[in-house]
Amino acid sequence: MAVANLKKIDDKLKDMYSEQITQQPVQQYVDRSDLLFEQMNFIAFNNKQALHLI
Repeated sequence: MAVANLKKIDDKLKDMYSEQITQQPVQQYVDRSDLLFEQMNFIAFNNKQALHLI
């Protein structure tokens, strides 16, 4: 896909979903970067263990 078509694709998607309404109320931003970091460390540890690197 050519980069030149991205604007046209973006406009089509915007038009397609312009009528959509979210059902969830707006929530305040919650920083979950610590949780993501812990999960990534857990996955990395399991991968190292599966590859017998530990």
